[in-house]
Amino acid sequence: MNKVSLRLGLITAATLFTAACAHHPDVRAGADGIHRVVIASEDTDQGSREAIRQANSFCKERNQTAAFINENSKYKGDYDEKTYKTAKKASKAAQVLGSATYVLGGQTESTAGGIVGLGGAVADGVLGNGYNVEMKFKCM
Repeated sequence: MNKVSLRLGLITAATLFTAACAHHPDVRAGADGIHRVVIASEDTDQGSREAIRQANSFCKERNQTAAFINENSKYKGDYDEKTYKTAKKASKAAQVLGSATYVLGGQTESTAGGIVGLGGAVADGVLGNGYNVEMKFKCM
């Protein structure tokens, strides 16, 4: 077996191993049977859905079902919450508008659309995930 084949095999194995462990990376098992999952997200709805998905995956591996004890959502962003929400909406709109203009416009419009879309993506990245959603649950 040559070095390239060996490296490719190792990379493939590492990728499969990582993917196998990736369905509930934010779950923290509790010694008392009460587990918790903490998700950083753009909004509380998205964070709640992801926390529920990971908790269900965690319990399913144990042939059980997740029973939720409580949920706590908290804004943790660098800006005040209203500014964060407004800026997130503006960055998403810039990405959509820029992408559409890039694809559908002429040469000049495409360049401008690309710049607007990229600016929206950069702004979205800078704003990051403003919310933490924490859920506590038991597997039953």
